[in-house]
Amino acid sequence: MKTFELKVITPKGAVIDKQVSGLYLRGSEGDLAIFAEHIPFVTAVREGKCTIVYDDASDDTEAEIGAGMLNVTRDNVTLITETWKA
Repeated sequence: MKTFELKVITPKGAVIDKQVSGLYLRGSEGDLAIFAEHIPFVTAVREGKCTIVYDDASDDTEAEIGAGMLNVTRDNVTLITETWKA
């Protein structure tokens, strides 16, 4: 499976900076699933559950996030969130 660079940033600093296979979270207009080569966009993020999928499913990460912003480009994704509780 193709991967992309994911950065998760909180007011306390970077929480994640890794190559991942997928990202699931709630955007301002509903649930989102992000994969490699996704169409670029920017959206607000609602608080709730966030799931990060790695090549090895046993390493998947789930966290509760606060409100924030999501920036998706062809090569990477940046999630800026108020809180991160893994």
